[in-house]
Amino acid sequence: MFLKICVFLSVFFSVSGCSAIDLGGRSKLPVSYALEGTSTAVVGIAVDKKTGIPKETVREIVLIPGQKVIFAGPDQFLINFKNRKAPNNILRYKSENGVIKITIPRDILDDPKNAEEFKKNKYLRFDYSIIVNGKELDPPIIIKRDS
Repeated sequence: MFLKICVFLSVFFSVSGCSAIDLGGRSKLPVSYALEGTSTAVVGIAVDKKTGIPKETVREIVLIPGQKVIFAGPDQFLINFKNRKAPNNILRYKSENGVIKITIPRDILDDPKNAEEFKKNKYLRFDYSIIVNGKELDPPIIIKRDS
Protein backbone atom coordinates (compact mmCIF):
# COMPACT_ATOMS: atom_id res chain seq x y z
CA MET A 1 0.00 0.00 0.00
CA PHE A 2 2.80 2.41 0.95
CA LEU A 3 4.54 1.73 -2.36
CA LYS A 4 1.30 2.42 -4.28
CA ILE A 5 0.91 5.75 -2.51
CA CYS A 6 4.54 6.69 -3.23
CA VAL A 7 4.17 5.82 -6.92
CA PHE A 8 0.86 7.72 -7.14
CA LEU A 9 2.32 10.83 -5.51
CA SER A 10 5.43 10.83 -7.71
CA VAL A 11 3.31 10.52 -10.88
CA PHE A 12 0.86 13.13 -9.60
CA PHE A 13 3.54 15.70 -8.85
CA SER A 14 5.23 15.19 -12.19
CA VAL A 15 2.02 16.25 -13.98
CA SER A 16 0.27 18.54 -11.50
CA GLY A 17 -0.11 22.29 -11.83
CA CYS A 18 1.54 25.05 -9.87
CA SER A 19 0.44 26.63 -6.65
CA ALA A 20 -0.17 30.33 -6.35
CA ILE A 21 2.70 30.77 -3.88
CA ASP A 22 5.81 29.16 -2.43
CA LEU A 23 6.53 26.69 -5.21
CA GLY A 24 9.82 25.70 -3.63
CA GLY A 25 8.33 24.79 -0.24
CA ARG A 26 5.19 23.08 -1.53
CA SER A 27 6.73 19.63 -1.75
CA LYS A 28 7.56 19.77 1.95
CA LEU A 29 3.91 20.17 2.93
CA PRO A 30 1.96 17.13 4.14
CA VAL A 31 -0.88 15.41 2.30
CA SER A 32 -4.20 15.66 4.14
CA TYR A 33 -6.14 12.43 4.66
CA ALA A 34 -9.16 11.74 6.88
CA LEU A 35 -8.08 11.78 10.50
CA GLU A 36 -7.48 8.32 11.91
CA GLY A 37 -10.72 6.66 12.99
CA THR A 38 -12.85 9.32 11.24
CA SER A 39 -14.19 10.16 7.81
CA THR A 40 -13.05 13.78 8.04
CA ALA A 41 -9.93 15.53 6.76
CA VAL A 42 -9.18 18.92 8.30
CA VAL A 43 -7.38 21.63 6.33
CA GLY A 44 -6.29 24.88 7.91
CA ILE A 45 -6.18 28.02 5.82
CA ALA A 46 -3.41 30.33 6.90
CA VAL A 47 -2.96 33.89 5.62
CA ASP A 48 0.42 35.55 5.09
CA LYS A 49 0.51 38.54 7.44
CA LYS A 50 2.46 40.74 5.00
CA THR A 51 0.75 39.99 1.68
CA GLY A 52 -2.69 38.76 2.75
CA ILE A 53 -2.30 35.81 0.36
CA PRO A 54 -3.71 32.48 1.58
CA LYS A 55 -0.96 29.98 2.40
CA GLU A 56 -1.05 26.26 1.80
CA THR A 57 -0.90 24.08 4.87
CA VAL A 58 -1.20 20.86 2.82
CA ARG A 59 -0.08 20.11 -0.74
CA GLU A 60 -3.20 18.08 -1.57
CA ILE A 61 -6.21 16.43 0.03
CA VAL A 62 -6.73 12.71 -0.64
CA LEU A 63 -10.18 11.33 0.18
CA ILE A 64 -12.31 8.32 -0.61
CA PRO A 65 -16.02 8.38 -1.49
CA GLY A 66 -18.20 9.26 1.50
CA GLN A 67 -15.49 11.19 3.32
CA LYS A 68 -15.52 14.93 3.89
CA VAL A 69 -13.09 17.77 4.25
CA ILE A 70 -13.43 20.65 6.68
CA PHE A 71 -11.64 23.87 5.75
CA ALA A 72 -11.06 26.21 8.68
CA GLY A 73 -9.44 29.61 8.57
CA PRO A 74 -10.30 33.28 8.40
CA ASP A 75 -13.88 34.30 9.19
CA GLN A 76 -14.57 34.97 5.53
CA PHE A 77 -13.20 32.99 2.60
CA LEU A 78 -14.48 31.25 -0.53
CA ILE A 79 -13.82 27.98 -2.26
CA ASN A 80 -14.48 27.95 -6.01
CA PHE A 81 -14.16 24.78 -8.05
CA LYS A 82 -12.58 25.22 -11.46
CA ASN A 83 -13.42 23.87 -14.90
CA ARG A 84 -17.12 23.55 -13.96
CA LYS A 85 -16.19 20.34 -12.12
CA ALA A 86 -16.88 19.71 -8.43
CA PRO A 87 -17.30 16.55 -6.33
CA ASN A 88 -20.96 17.26 -5.65
CA ASN A 89 -21.76 19.76 -8.42
CA ILE A 90 -21.61 22.76 -6.08
CA LEU A 91 -19.04 25.08 -7.65
CA ARG A 92 -18.85 27.80 -4.96
CA TYR A 93 -18.78 27.68 -1.18
CA LYS A 94 -18.78 30.59 1.24
CA SER A 95 -17.45 30.15 4.75
CA GLU A 96 -19.70 30.35 7.78
CA ASN A 97 -17.83 31.42 10.90
CA GLY A 98 -14.54 30.52 9.23
CA VAL A 99 -15.55 26.99 8.21
CA ILE A 100 -16.53 25.19 4.98
CA LYS A 101 -17.50 21.51 4.84
CA ILE A 102 -17.45 19.57 1.56
CA THR A 103 -18.72 15.99 1.47
CA ILE A 104 -17.63 13.59 -1.26
CA PRO A 105 -20.66 11.60 -2.51
CA ARG A 106 -20.47 7.85 -1.84
CA ASP A 107 -21.36 7.11 -5.49
CA ILE A 108 -18.93 9.62 -7.06
CA LEU A 109 -16.90 6.89 -8.80
CA ASP A 110 -20.06 5.36 -10.30
CA ASP A 111 -21.15 8.64 -11.87
CA PRO A 112 -20.75 8.33 -15.68
CA LYS A 113 -19.18 11.80 -15.94
CA ASN A 114 -16.34 10.64 -13.63
CA ALA A 115 -15.96 7.05 -14.83
CA GLU A 116 -13.59 7.72 -17.74
CA GLU A 117 -11.21 9.87 -15.70
CA PHE A 118 -11.17 7.36 -12.85
CA LYS A 119 -10.62 4.42 -15.22
CA LYS A 120 -7.72 6.22 -16.89
CA ASN A 121 -5.99 7.68 -13.80
CA LYS A 122 -7.26 5.53 -10.90
CA TYR A 123 -8.24 8.78 -9.16
CA LEU A 124 -10.37 11.89 -9.72
CA ARG A 125 -8.81 15.32 -9.44
CA PHE A 126 -10.77 18.43 -8.51
CA ASP A 127 -9.05 21.78 -8.92
CA TYR A 128 -10.32 24.63 -6.80
CA SER A 129 -9.31 28.00 -5.45
CA ILE A 130 -9.28 29.23 -1.89
CA ILE A 131 -9.96 32.96 -1.97
CA VAL A 132 -9.24 35.23 0.98
CA ASN A 133 -9.54 39.01 0.64
CA GLY A 134 -9.63 38.63 -3.14
CA LYS A 135 -6.33 36.70 -3.18
CA GLU A 136 -6.23 33.15 -4.48
CA LEU A 137 -4.53 29.81 -3.77
CA ASP A 138 -5.18 26.59 -5.70
CA PRO A 139 -4.31 23.14 -4.23
CA PRO A 140 -6.14 20.00 -5.54
CA ILE A 141 -8.54 17.46 -4.04
CA ILE A 142 -7.85 13.87 -5.09
CA ILE A 143 -10.51 11.13 -4.82
CA LYS A 144 -9.36 7.51 -4.77
CA ARG A 145 -11.04 4.16 -4.19
CA ASP A 146 -10.67 2.72 -0.69
CA SER A 147 -7.94 0.09 -0.73
